[in-house]
Amino acid sequence: MAQFFQVKVQFTVEDSKGKLKKQNLFYLVDAQSVTEAEARITQFLTNAGEQEFEVKAASESVIIEVIHAE
Repeated sequence: MAQFFQVKVQFTVEDSKGKLKKQNLFYLVDAQSVTEAEARITQFLTNAGEQEFEVKAASESVIIEVIHAE
């Protein structure tokens, strides 16, 4: 059975006026532990070319299954 973790990631983004701001986004990660979830999201974002981010928190999710259309 899959185990999911909610991972909070903070990005540094530039607004329309050129000011740097912090933005928090949440990801749902399939992993066996918090440590693995953090490592997976870090690898995913790095591979996507993101540079200015910080993993702020990770916790086990109450979601038991993700159903996606085929």
